[in-house]
Amino acid sequence: MLKVQLLRKHGEPGSGDPKGTPAGILVGFKVLGHAGFGEHGQDIVCAGVSALAQGALLGLQDVLGNQVSYCRQPGYLEASVVPEDAAEDAPRAILRTLELGLLSIAKAYSGYVEVTYQGVD
Repeated sequence: MLKVQLLRKHGEPGSGDPKGTPAGILVGFKVLGHAGFGEHGQDIVCAGVSALAQGALLGLQDVLGNQVSYCRQPGYLEASVVPEDAAEDAPRAILRTLELGLLSIAKAYSGYVEVTYQGVD
């Protein structure tokens, strides 16, 4: 199963909702594992999540340059920005678009993708 953690800064205004999504500015994400939906190279769930995460990282790097912290390894991608940068319009839109895309995939393929939220200080 692919596990995705969306990182939110505690105590910041955000899109918290009654379904348990915590309030706070999105500041990053972690993607771990493999979906296991299909054979290696044929897994559309893994490919979709990977495309969203890689696209978000590239977008953040384009807007913020070397202010993006990231780690990329086989089966793992993590990226984050400081809350002050995450609050700017472009990074906020990139991370929110990532969130919406990931939640959509997780809803459609709930046995293969899990999205959780982690608060950060």
